[in-house]
Amino acid sequence: MTIRCLRTCTILVAAALWTTSWALAASRDGAVSVGPVTASVSPAVSVSEDAYVPKGQVHEGDLVAIFGKVRVEGTVTGQVVVVLGSLDLSGEVQGDTVSVLTTTVIRETAHIEGQLVNVGGSLDQSPGSRIDGERVNVNFMRFIPFAGEGGLSALLRAIFIFKLMLLALLFLFVLLATALVPRRLSVMAGEFPRRWGWALLVGLGTYVGVVVGGFILVCTIVGIPLALALLPAMWVTKILGLASIFYLIGNTAGRNLFHRELPHLASVLGGFVVYAVLALIPFFGFAFKIAMSFLAVGIVLLTRFGSECTAPPLIAQPSPPPGVAPPQGAPESPSI
Repeated sequence: MTIRCLRTCTILVAAALWTTSWALAASRDGAVSVGPVTASVSPAVSVSEDAYVPKGQVHEGDLVAIFGKVRVEGTVTGQVVVVLGSLDLSGEVQGDTVSVLTTTVIRETAHIEGQLVNVGGSLDQSPGSRIDGERVNVNFMRFIPFAGEGGLSALLRAIFIFKLMLLALLFLFVLLATALVPRRLSVMAGEFPRRWGWALLVGLGTYVGVVVGGFILVCTIVGIPLALALLPAMWVTKILGLASIFYLIGNTAGRNLFHRELPHLASVLGGFVVYAVLALIPFFGFAFKIAMSFLAVGIVLLTRFGSECTAPPLIAQPSPPPGVAPPQGAPESPSI
């Protein structure tokens, strides 16, 4: 399960980077379409512009639109990709048709030789339309309030997808921390239930101290490099603390729901899912993430980055085989 999630996240990040680099390259080479697309351009990438292929016209190559309206009455020999816009298709697409957070209308005269993939937006497909490939429709935006059509809804969709990207990056860094220092994370997770109140106070005081100290360092001019160094230091501290809290949540859920110990990565994944769902709730999610940041930084500092332990960690030390005495001076294995 964890490998599948890692593979999915990697594909999404790679696709996002590929789309961005493609758009930038097209813009640099002068291939960005400004205004309606009525001629054969390969590929055509429009940002905040309308793209139109009239009936009888053939557009060679792919057609990509971001924050724009796309209307295809003619033929597109490549793929049609619309992100955060609208798509009205009544013609023919010889490749795949992909719409992401987009209002998509497929007319009865439309013919898609490839796949039809709709993610996050509404899909209105007429019964007479033809799709030779697979049809995939994942419209999760209907569960989000005020995410219909219109300018404000487009802004809400953009904010939502931006939050998803930030959560995906957070998940990747949390997995990296879990792979590098799993033992320290388990120590911090073991300490958290007993010291969460102190962790909240220490985290709050640390954030206030960093803001005040950073302002003073910036005012001295000479201390600007040190002030800039505080930002990545706080970020790394926060990632470690969040990873330990995610592990605690997933480990506790595994014991209570499945009555067994979940693997370390599975526990972190379970805790992250709970965090992501709560963080996406409007208004409440903002306050929740701030509180979690305070707790994460506080528990890391209280345990000295997982090196100080007054309670048994969640990961038990391996016991020696029967009949083999532990080395002299070696601590006994903590019991769970």
